[in-house]
Amino acid sequence: MSLISWQFPTLVGVVTLIAFVGLLVLWPRLARNGVGAVAGRIGLVLLVNVLVVLLAGVLLNRQFLFYASWTDLANSFGATPKQASIDKGGNAAGAAAVRLPARQGRSITATPPRQLPALPGPGSRFTYTVKGRDSGITSTVVVQLPPGYDPGSGRRYPVLETFQGYPGQPTQWLDVLHLDQAVDQASASGALVAPIIVSPQTEVPVGVDSECVDGGGSNPKVETWLTTDVPNWVVTHFAVRTDRQSWATIGLSAGGWCAAMAAMRHPGTYAAAVVMAGYFTPWFGPYYRPFEPRSALGREYDLLRLARKDPPPVAIWLETSHADRDSYSTSAVFLRDVRRPTAVSATVLQNAGHRMSVWVAELPGALTWLGRDVPGFRPGG
Repeated sequence: MSLISWQFPTLVGVVTLIAFVGLLVLWPRLARNGVGAVAGRIGLVLLVNVLVVLLAGVLLNRQFLFYASWTDLANSFGATPKQASIDKGGNAAGAAAVRLPARQGRSITATPPRQLPALPGPGSRFTYTVKGRDSGITSTVVVQLPPGYDPGSGRRYPVLETFQGYPGQPTQWLDVLHLDQAVDQASASGALVAPIIVSPQTEVPVGVDSECVDGGGSNPKVETWLTTDVPNWVVTHFAVRTDRQSWATIGLSAGGWCAAMAAMRHPGTYAAAVVMAGYFTPWFGPYYRPFEPRSALGREYDLLRLARKDPPPVAIWLETSHADRDSYSTSAVFLRDVRRPTAVSATVLQNAGHRMSVWVAELPGALTWLGRDVPGFRPGG
């Protein structure tokens, strides 16, 4: 019986119902005084509560696919899931190093100021409220600075822009996946130049699954906010490089879609994307649907079509799993159809679910790839 089949929660539900009915039937007998009766009451109440919690967990798992199979559940106790590595399209280092003509797919137009604004206080993490000039959106941006950051030193840093899953907070990559710690470890080992980590809010308004798109009409211009306003604000406030080889995106789940979309639609700004359990066509929730997939705007956001007909020169590191129904279907098509100059380095897991522990385990490999194949993140590059 599959862990995510409908039969399994049905079985758990039936057992829970039987236990509850048994509790009602036996309660009069257990209402007597005595050690045995008290222990029986406690035991049956605990059993029913444990079964109710188990049923809730099984239903949530079937909905969100935290654990995709019994093997995946067993692997969570320390085993390593089997995986395959696939390289498709062009060469990652070559794609990331391509120098595009001015303005081609580029959204950074700001010029670094002679003197950068002072940091708002001590520490390395700061939260800002940023007003987007082009999008009209005012929202949150969290910035994590690398160790030793000194705007007056003349040193300029690469930028890694993060995209949260849905639902989530801009700090998800920092507080849950501990991206800053993974970056510090990769930098200390010589695998990566430590970037400035920029984490903007992708839910506009907060709580809405925007899919990071410009919705058209009166809908919010979230793509413009993320790929134009935020990068231009970063350039004018922090000591960063502005060449495309020094900018990359990273996202998980819905944020993985956003990371791929930002890089593929704006290759003049971003040379690379790290996509963890993402997908390649927008997947709107029930309460926000700014356009239909087959509309003109929907076709613009079809990354499968873009990869097949007009692939941009970007390098993509991709993680998916055969068992991850949220990610695998479009990822498999993307891997089948993508062609040069887009370059994809894919890690395809077996029996892995859609959860944080899977992505945390893959993060060091993704950062090593970033430092090896993307010039702006390469030590000594």
